[in-house]
Order: sequence, then C-alpha cells, then structure tokens
Amino acid sequence: MESNFNDNSKNSPLSKEDINLIGLTNLSASEKHHLRMLAHCLQCFKSMSNESPKGLIPGKEEWLEWCLKNPIMMKDDEFVQIMFEQFSGAAIQLERLSNDLKVAPLDLTLRNLIDAYEV
Repeated sequence: MESNFNDNSKNSPLSKEDINLIGLTNLSASEKHHLRMLAHCLQCFKSMSNESPKGLIPGKEEWLEWCLKNPIMMKDDEFVQIMFEQFSGAAIQLERLSNDLKVAPLDLTLRNLIDAYEV
C-alpha cells in the first residue's frame, strides 16, 4: 500500500510536507483521510481559478474544463463523476469554514483545515 501512495503522490496537488503535516495530527485514520481529501480539493480549486481575484470556489464549468485538461481524467468518465461528487461536498465544507473564519474560500490554508478538524 505504501508503494501505491508513493507512486500516486507525484500526481497529487498536495506536497509531501502537507501530507506529513496531516499525518502528524492526533486525528483518527478516517479523519486524516477526510482531511487529505478536503485539502486535495482545495488545492484543485486553487489551481482551477488562478484568474479569480475574489478567492471564490470555481463553478462546475471550471471543474469540467479542468478535468478535461487532465489526461488521466479525460479517459475515465466514472472517475470524473466521482471527482465532481468530491468537489461538491468539499465546496460546501470549504465555504462554511471560510464563512466561520471570515476569509475567502480559496484563501484557506492547510493549517485552517487542520485547526477546524482538531477542535
């Protein structure tokens, strides 16, 4: 399992440092997994919307455009559907957290996410 993770990590928008930081938390394994997924979605949203000065989560049109630019996803409709489900859930959670912290959703950091989980 560890070798799969290492193989996939080069395709991840999360840095090795981000993943290690999540690993060092006192969260349960399922909470760490959920936190990694949320952080992954946040980084994807940030990479989709480099033109968005407001820091808002991009819309589904941008999600689709971003997915179609990714050669791995272009070939796998089922994976794109799963990504959309993940993005939808993450967008809601990130918007709630950003409202609580009074910052734009794309201005959230991994530290913000960890702090929210560790409460």
